[in-house]
Amino acid sequence: MSVSLPLSTGTAPPLRATALRPLIDRVIALIDAAIGRQLDRILHHPRMQALEAAWRGLALVVERAGRARSTKVRVLDAGWDMICRDFERAVEFDRAEMFAKIYEDEFGSPGGEPFGVLIGAYELMHLRDEGHPTDDVTGLKGMATVAAAAFAPFIAGAHPRLLGLDRFEALGRGFDPGDFEGADHVRWRGLRMGEDARFLGLTCPRILLRRPWGEDPGRIDGFRYVEDVSGPDAGKYLWGVAAFAFALVLIRAHDATGWFADIRGAARDHELGGLVRELPADHFGTDRPDIGLKPPVDVQLTDAQDKRLADLGLIALAPARDTPWVVFHGNPSLQLARPYDREAASANARLSAMLQYMLCVSRFAHYVKVIGRDRVGSFSDAAACEEYLRRWLLGYSIASDTATPEQKARYPLRECAVSVRESPGRPGIYDCTIHLRPHFQLDEVSSGFRLVTWFVARGLPQS
Repeated sequence: MSVSLPLSTGTAPPLRATALRPLIDRVIALIDAAIGRQLDRILHHPRMQALEAAWRGLALVVERAGRARSTKVRVLDAGWDMICRDFERAVEFDRAEMFAKIYEDEFGSPGGEPFGVLIGAYELMHLRDEGHPTDDVTGLKGMATVAAAAFAPFIAGAHPRLLGLDRFEALGRGFDPGDFEGADHVRWRGLRMGEDARFLGLTCPRILLRRPWGEDPGRIDGFRYVEDVSGPDAGKYLWGVAAFAFALVLIRAHDATGWFADIRGAARDHELGGLVRELPADHFGTDRPDIGLKPPVDVQLTDAQDKRLADLGLIALAPARDTPWVVFHGNPSLQLARPYDREAASANARLSAMLQYMLCVSRFAHYVKVIGRDRVGSFSDAAACEEYLRRWLLGYSIASDTATPEQKARYPLRECAVSVRESPGRPGIYDCTIHLRPHFQLDEVSSGFRLVTWFVARGLPQS
């Protein structure tokens, strides 16, 4: 760093203190400007931006969870390259370290607390390249298997190059969904066809995680710094994956109702749904301050673009008109729903490819597994276990076509049924089948879900 100081080396007579003051102020301003340029280079370096975005995204989630009654946040410091390497080296998926940490140590162990959702601060794509050396398809396949086993969907971010773009800002000029049918996306399409892909979610575009630093007249040290984010694009702003924003929606919904049915869309005077209000927003430089609002996303999606992204299995985040907020209008999983000859089967396939319903079903899977794990030994026979589970499920059911959204959120099931039988040839094992029909938000269908699991009687080893 170099600073040119306008000091004379001549033999001029000494100046009075009052005359020196402007010169000193000018020198200080030059030093501040030089330090500011150095700070800009540090803050805008890609590695620094990635580090700051990860921590600020985590801070958003932790701050929101701190105001919730029953949400716990656990952090795993693992780079995506480390996760991919873990699955590549594992002979079977259940030999991977990620499987041990997510499933065996919690969902599969007595006293363990199942994870509800996994949020990854990663941007993933379909191919390797010079700047992105990881095999994301292999990593996502491994995470999908672990997420399905633990009934904990994995949500991360989509990389712009997945859509053939360098930056999401280019979405404003449109993109060609037909590119997903090309040779470059063969493995990606195979990933989407997998059954476990319904437990994967990729978000886009990016969210703003910090406003540019502005002048702070209250600083004790007097340092005057204004972050320079000018340029041909918005690359100097601090952007992060929208998976953090999706986590905020899930925490709020769970805190309000203990359920995830109402996590998309936005309604007037309604704070639930897919609305996100916690993100910082910047403003355009106008004569009157704070009137030209910049939404906290790096591109403003149209309704048509939102739908095209959803058809590709991406969770799109769009600005809420005339507000500083953003909203998730949908929450598709990465899975490509298969068409069937029967419309009811096709509808059920589409629903099972939506994350909100997989999250709902996963909550019941967690509770049923824990109940079976911790209470089976106290039942006299399979019928007593079945009756207990039936009464428990009825506590979350309301068979009413006129139920309010609040009632549907607190009583998420319209119908339920459970069957518990002794497993043939497996003494001490109960086979359990549960049928659930939730209230479907905005979906005029009457399909349901079926969960199949088994319980180990107390005192027997669990496999």
